[in-house]
Amino acid sequence: MDFQAYFTSIPHNKLLEVISRRISDASLVKLIKQTLKIGISHKGSVQPTKIGVPQGSPTSPLYSNIYLNVIDRKWQEEKCPEKLGATLHRYADDAVLVCRKSAQTALQAFSEMAREMRLTLNSKKTRITKLTQGFDFLGIHFIKQKSLKGGRNTIYLHPSKQAQQSIRNRLKSWTSRNAPINPETFVEQIKPIVWGWVNYFKHTNASKAFKGLQRFINIRFRRYLTHRRKGHGFGWKKYPNSRLYAMGMPYIAGGVLEHQGTLAHGSR
Repeated sequence: MDFQAYFTSIPHNKLLEVISRRISDASLVKLIKQTLKIGISHKGSVQPTKIGVPQGSPTSPLYSNIYLNVIDRKWQEEKCPEKLGATLHRYADDAVLVCRKSAQTALQAFSEMAREMRLTLNSKKTRITKLTQGFDFLGIHFIKQKSLKGGRNTIYLHPSKQAQQSIRNRLKSWTSRNAPINPETFVEQIKPIVWGWVNYFKHTNASKAFKGLQRFINIRFRRYLTHRRKGHGFGWKKYPNSRLYAMGMPYIAGGVLEHQGTLAHGSR
């Protein structure tokens, strides 16, 4: 499920009402109210906001989760998991209902709760599906299929296609073959990007995705080195994988980044 323009549609009065249940200091509540109405600069003038949280503010994610926490609690208080057979899993404004009974009934109940909070579900990004057909949530593709070993139905988690394309697009901007930097800087620039992505997905069934990412960054680095030395072709012979790893290129093995200093050449 996805909310329609969630961050720009949170009503200030209802949010402040929720916050006031936990904060009794009137001066602090007033300060929070001022941060909500900070305004938007448009054509040289500042227009005060009456709805939504300030975009780019470090407090906006906090306000957003405080408001949606109302739905989390209400879903439990009304015993929806028992009555509807549906458990709610939410991260910020992204949510999934896992249903053992009628998904349509569960979705309708959730939609009504959202409307009571003056929120609307995005019909284009909200859908009912079966686990055997798979779905993406927080960059992970969940799917239920038969195990290749035992033949039993098993839930698998893979990096979604969008997540894989996203990391490639991000690395492209840092790995141009014309980059006016030395190889050491080239490697150091991409390390934190690769580290973060691998650490996020290392607990999923990501071996195939990791191999694809490894091949991608090796090719980018190899082309950069070849162009830097004014060479021709793709540089496969001059820059084999073992040499790239010796130069510090991250080696992704089972979700762990290692380097030439800790792995033998034969393991490549």
